Amino acid sequence: MSKESADKKVGLDRSFGGLVRTDLQSGIPVETFYSPRDVAHLEYEQDSGDPGEYPYTRGIYPRMYRDRLWIKSFIVSYATAEETNQAFKDNIASGQTGLRCLADLPTQSGIDPDHPSAWNAMMCGGVSTYALSVYERMLEGLPLEDVDYELAHSSISSALMFYGMFPALMENQGLDIARLRGANINDPFRARLVYNTPEWPNEINRRICLDLVEFSARHTPKWKAIAPNGVDPQQTGANVIEELAGCLGVATAVYGELIEKRGVSLDDIGATVFSLDAESDFFETIAKFRAARRMWARIAKEKLGARTPRAMSLRIGIRTSGMSLTTQKPLNNAARVTLQILSCVLGGVNSLDASSIDEAIGLPSLEARTFNLDAQHIVTHEANVPMVADPLGGSYYLEWLTDHIEKGVNDYLAEIEAHGGMWNCLESGWLRKNIEASRMKAQLEKRDRKRIIVGVNAFEGEGGLINNAISDTAYKVPTEEDRRRNVCALQELKQRREPRKVKDTLTELFRAVKEGRNVVRPTIEAVKAYATIGEVVGVVRLGYGLNYDPFDAVDRPAFLDELR
Repeated sequence: MSKESADKKVGLDRSFGGLVRTDLQSGIPVETFYSPRDVAHLEYEQDSGDPGEYPYTRGIYPRMYRDRLWIKSFIVSYATAEETNQAFKDNIASGQTGLRCLADLPTQSGIDPDHPSAWNAMMCGGVSTYALSVYERMLEGLPLEDVDYELAHSSISSALMFYGMFPALMENQGLDIARLRGANINDPFRARLVYNTPEWPNEINRRICLDLVEFSARHTPKWKAIAPNGVDPQQTGANVIEELAGCLGVATAVYGELIEKRGVSLDDIGATVFSLDAESDFFETIAKFRAARRMWARIAKEKLGARTPRAMSLRIGIRTSGMSLTTQKPLNNAARVTLQILSCVLGGVNSLDASSIDEAIGLPSLEARTFNLDAQHIVTHEANVPMVADPLGGSYYLEWLTDHIEKGVNDYLAEIEAHGGMWNCLESGWLRKNIEASRMKAQLEKRDRKRIIVGVNAFEGEGGLINNAISDTAYKVPTEEDRRRNVCALQELKQRREPRKVKDTLTELFRAVKEGRNVVRPTIEAVKAYATIGEVVGVVRLGYGLNYDPFDAVDRPAFLDELR
């Protein structure tokens, strides 16, 4: 038989394109079908309950999306504050209901645009947000009260600085900061495991994280000052068990210390938010969301002493997997994103940040963002998926899988405790080692075609005009002239601000650090004085006896010489 005839035969054989595995993406083996026997040990009231009832497996509200749809949120952060402001307004017109902010990489590393290490990455992947003046331009014309803002920054220094900008803006405008609403990732474990930015060591990250949660619970109760993050660990390589165990472990460690050392109870904080990933494995993703709510309700009640239903309920904000998107045949990303959106709605999430179909190529275009939102509108208004709370509840397979994930996560949490707890596992590298092992396993599966990525390692085919058009929409990085203008704007800000006010507020921040007081209010006052991210980070470092600059490349400003 000729090669051409053989190829035709394979193409017509019904086994062509068949399944290559019998386990889920995280390695959970599954049977051909499930029956009542597989869930006979589960009790409805104890393990599921009605929507809106403990343990919230089926969702945290009785009527779920009939009363309130999920927040449609995604990161909007282009090179300049003005571009980002316009993008916010355009996306709101298309149906965006949550505003998520991000900064460029130098900012997230705690340095200013004029730092020697800032140039190459400046204004890439986010706004160069060095001071309050940038937020004033970026949020011009947008409401600050009773609007959901989310801060997606990688580092704890960014969590502090950019949370501080909201109360600063609101107080400058005579608004009530108690009406600030939203969430801040502020996860010291994710900051070290995934990004390892250099500005502060774990000791400082741990303290600032607690300061933020304590201050917010007392002054901005609608703001969730920590959202343990599983998105980035999973996209770094963690499997579903490691992702969910990590979030539960972070929340337990941080809240446990807050209760013990700060006198803030879980009931004072209210509902908890987890930032989780939505991968392409459809049922595994849905079961993960259900298991997360159930496990958190039990931990909050039994370990952390929560008494109110609100404190036992978990709100889930998700980011659909950017790592699942491909540069090859990017039109396929439309199917991936749509299915991931559907899994989130069926899983009862509360906030949905869906990736865009051109995101593997560059920052999303406006048209890709509109598709992202329209896909959610279609799921809502044409497919009518949200009419019923937890519509897959009672599926033998889904109930078994939810229970199986919970057991796997409990086993992993027990391993963490056996290795000394979350902080010890972070310091020793144990958490990182496990994520690396999972990442390598996934890579080998892709190499050996045991994990099919359509258009990449199977069904490659060729892209045509539509795929080429998607590739051509990639956002272009800023020019050298753009970066020079940004540095000049920083220098002009330093010239026109009030030197005495900057010095006084940074001195108070330094003293708060040295004296062990909560640093959030001093940071807000420094932000109002137009102190920069580099100055705030440097002063906190000085308070701990460290060099001013995390890269040891610049000296402290002369006006801070007195801080000893």
